[in-house]
Amino acid sequence: MLIALGETILAVGITFTTNKDRPGGYESLGLLTAFVTTVLLWRIYFQRAGQVLGEAAVKARNPGKVGGFIASAHTLMIFGIVITAIGYELVQHHPLGYTFPAWLAMILGGPACFLVGRAALERAVFSRVSRRRWIGIGILLLTFLPLVAAPPLAAGVTAAAVLFGIAYVDTRRAAHRPPEEPHPLDARSNWPWWSSPETRRADPTPE
Repeated sequence: MLIALGETILAVGITFTTNKDRPGGYESLGLLTAFVTTVLLWRIYFQRAGQVLGEAAVKARNPGKVGGFIASAHTLMIFGIVITAIGYELVQHHPLGYTFPAWLAMILGGPACFLVGRAALERAVFSRVSRRRWIGIGILLLTFLPLVAAPPLAAGVTAAAVLFGIAYVDTRRAAHRPPEEPHPLDARSNWPWWSSPETRRADPTPE
C-alpha cells in the first residue's frame, strides 16, 4: 500500500517536471490535487481498520480465510491507487482539455475501486461496512456524466473532494470515542460482505 501510494506521487511529480511546456497554474493545481488525494487515500486506509489488521487476523476463527479476504481487499485498493495515478497523469497532460470517458473512468474509477477494496477490508476487520463508503462510491458514479462536459482537472478536484468528505466523517465519528476493537469476519455469516449491519444497530460503531 505504501509503495503504491508513493508511486502515485512519484509518477505525477515526474510528469509535472518533465512537461515539455512550462507548467502553469493549472498543472500546479493538478499536482496539488494529486498529492492531497494520495494523503486522503492513506488516511482512509489507516483510519483504524488498517491499524488493527494483525489483531483481527489473530482473533479470527478462521485466520486463513480472513487473511485471504484481506489480501483480496488490498489487491482492489492497490489497483484503485494505480488507476488513480494514471488518471492524475492525464490531468497533468490535459488539465483543461476535452475529457474522454475513458479518462474519466480512470480519474473517478480509481478512487471508487479503492473504496470498494476499503469496504471489503472493513468487512473483514469489523464484520460490517460503513454506509459512507457506498455513499462515496455512489457520488463518484453519479458525477461521471456531468463531468464529461468539464475539463479533467475538475474531475480530479471532484474525486479529491469526495475522499475528503469520507475522511472528515471518519475522523469526526472516531473523535472522543475509544478506539474500536476488531471484530473479524465470521466465516459462518450468511449475509454478503457488502451489506452493512450498521442498519441493525441502534448506535452504529465508529471506525
